[in-house]
Amino acid sequence: MKDKILLVFLSILLLLLIIITIYYFFNAVRLIFSTTKKAPYIPSFNRQLELMKQLKLEKNATIVDLGCGDGKALRFFSKEHGIKLCEWFDINPYAVLKWRLLNKRQGFTNINLYKKNLFKVDLKKYEYIYVYLWASQMAVMENWIWKEKNKDTVIISNSFQFKTHKPFKVYKNKQWVDTIFLYK
Repeated sequence: MKDKILLVFLSILLLLLIIITIYYFFNAVRLIFSTTKKAPYIPSFNRQLELMKQLKLEKNATIVDLGCGDGKALRFFSKEHGIKLCEWFDINPYAVLKWRLLNKRQGFTNINLYKKNLFKVDLKKYEYIYVYLWASQMAVMENWIWKEKNKDTVIISNSFQFKTHKPFKVYKNKQWVDTIFLYK
């Protein structure tokens, strides 16, 4: 009897793994051949987060991460800079669930994650906007961000510059490459 239960359990587990693999395979293929401007998941790298320790951010401020990926940057901003409210928006249900659980387990109660189209976010309520997106995605978002944000909101861009707006401050990495861009 125990062998049959174990066999059923393992069969169900195998079936779930196959379904998840197929789902991510077809999403990857769709992303490669898609004409939409969705950005793929880009993990936050420790070297970029280390560089952002130099930022002079207001404690108890609010920040939004547009297209959060792994949310590592918001956990960094919360812990390192004392940001009181961190919100992130993503349309990937797997990422939303995974990072909600991780944040809860690690005690980040000030980080809220929403499964929502980022173009429906009210940017006026944030002192900071964080983006780590491909340049093509940033070009699509640029006019929208400047139209929707407050005039005093600071935009922190990781690795990629906006096309028409010029940063007021740039942080270079150890190889002296422009890496973190601040905009108003």
